[in-house]
Amino acid sequence: MATLRLRELVAVPGTTALTLDVPAGASAALVAAPPVGTALARVVSGLAAPVAGRILVDDREVTALPPPHRRIAYVPAGGALLPHLTVRRNITYGQRRRERVRQMADDWTATVVDRLELAPTLELRPHLLSEAQRFRVALARAVVCLPEVLVIDLPTGPAGGGRLTELVGRLAPSHTPGAAVLVCTADPGALADVPVAVEVGA
Repeated sequence: MATLRLRELVAVPGTTALTLDVPAGASAALVAAPPVGTALARVVSGLAAPVAGRILVDDREVTALPPPHRRIAYVPAGGALLPHLTVRRNITYGQRRRERVRQMADDWTATVVDRLELAPTLELRPHLLSEAQRFRVALARAVVCLPEVLVIDLPTGPAGGGRLTELVGRLAPSHTPGAAVLVCTADPGALADVPVAVEVGA
């Protein structure tokens, strides 16, 4: 696992440049208005280009790399689950382009489903789930690909029906510290147990 390093990163014109390290296995939060927080999450994940600055995973610069090559997973606000797919297919959707040993991928997916208590929901579609369950499905979809960094665009209110670091802590493979977790939110009250690293404003 690796440390996420942001160096003088500007996601939205006119906002303060951000420098931050999030070590493997640690969680940190950025508090920002929704457009800024979402822009930061998308830039770190590779879905948008930064205005300025650099993004590194350990010493590997990923600023110009497309999302599949960053080993950074993204949980968008609301989860962005595919409504026509079951929970099972939503969770495994992110693996479809990964070159992995199939047995290892299946075993890890089963472990994630068990740790997030999603087994009873696997054949349901997202509209039948609670908000907390949808968050857990989106989280599962992100971590089954074994990312080194996890970026969460957190909606207001409690995260996934539980303490966020406790949920994320269940998802580290054995004998590893787990992913570096960056949470972007507009609501400090939604964080509960995640330390606020910085507040970002225009």
